[in-house]
Amino acid sequence: MDCVVLSLTNYSAAGAENIHAWLSRHMTGRPTPAVKRPINYMRWATGITIFLGVGIALATTSPYILPIIQNRNIWASISLVSVLLFTSGHMFNHIRKVPYIAGDGKGSISYFAGGFQNQFGLETQIVAAIYGLLSFCTITLATKVPRMTDAKTQQVTVLIWGAVLFLMYSFLLSVFRFKNVGYPFSLPPFM
Repeated sequence: MDCVVLSLTNYSAAGAENIHAWLSRHMTGRPTPAVKRPINYMRWATGITIFLGVGIALATTSPYILPIIQNRNIWASISLVSVLLFTSGHMFNHIRKVPYIAGDGKGSISYFAGGFQNQFGLETQIVAAIYGLLSFCTITLATKVPRMTDAKTQQVTVLIWGAVLFLMYSFLLSVFRFKNVGYPFSLPPFM
């Protein structure tokens, strides 16, 4: 009579279900008992304790946390920072692993790389700062200036922030023209 010896060699997956499946596969025609695990009371106790602890922590800290969560200015700031981060080319830098800065070949620093398929890490930060200043100017002109009570101060503030908005947008257009020489738009100071 020939005797065949089988061994379970996959020790990394040697759970009860895997051993049961291996036995059922190699002992065809013989009854194999079902796997029945006992109730894990420690897991239940841990889950209930964590659930109750989180619930109690939320109930006791909600008077302090809810005003922060419901604050419109915080959400506006988070949204603005996210938009600036994602529109400035930050992910392009991570994906392409671009250099932070480079020389122009004449001994000085080049802050902007020519062409739309190239950019430097510092270029991303400069563009994000331009976008941030443009958005700050717009928000100030739309929300803060109308609340001013003195007409003269309001007029001076509008002129100052309007000039900053114009200059920064002109500089942004000049960056676009540097990146793509065929870009048709420009404004006076940075032509």
